[in-house]
Amino acid sequence: MRTNPLKIKVVLLLSLFVALSTHAQTARKNDVILKRDSTRIQALILQMSYEKINYRDLGTRDSAKTYISLDQVARVYLKNGKIINVRDSVLAAHTPPDSIGQYADPANLPANDFEKSVVMANSDQLRGKYQYYKDKSIDGKNGCIVFTSFAVATLVSGIIVANTGSSPDNKKIGNSLAIAGPVFGGVLGLVCYRNFNRNRTRAEKVKTELERRNQPLSIKINPLFDPINKSGGFALQMSF
Repeated sequence: MRTNPLKIKVVLLLSLFVALSTHAQTARKNDVILKRDSTRIQALILQMSYEKINYRDLGTRDSAKTYISLDQVARVYLKNGKIINVRDSVLAAHTPPDSIGQYADPANLPANDFEKSVVMANSDQLRGKYQYYKDKSIDGKNGCIVFTSFAVATLVSGIIVANTGSSPDNKKIGNSLAIAGPVFGGVLGLVCYRNFNRNRTRAEKVKTELERRNQPLSIKINPLFDPINKSGGFALQMSF
């Protein structure tokens, strides 16, 4: 059975037309911000956060940089075809920022500089402080474990070397290793432990202040994307 070349060409052209039409519908020339009042903004999105969208307004002559609060946005159509739905649950769970010194008692401020800085800081600053001192305490703890393990390992290795064979060099090297290793590891281990203890104490003080304010310890915005429907959204994660 012979195949008609003309039919093949027609089928190929139709397939190409359908593919181009689909791509034209999926890919956009620019981003589109759909507001909650159903108005659309032709935009070039620069950055998105849980508070606002920074973008260039392509509807203006100079495509000026501006922003829009996320509570005014219903949906975002990205030029690559993705759709981001802004969830009401995320907006409802948003914790508004507080001001510096809002929770402080000016007549009863702590004498310690660090404790004073904790009381005077706003909650966003405190979350940053908490994460910083928490990470530092973990680094100190890990360093303490590493150097303590090093001290024990060199002590055991030195004893084994010193008691292996009858060569005076073995005893000399083994004894030196058994003494120098634990001293070196012990000193650095103590330094790391001191840093761990100090930063852990500071992290706990910051945590106590956040709990006193009934504020979360951390706020994370996790993007969600459905590759099948080419839609996305945001999930707000708060840790207490």
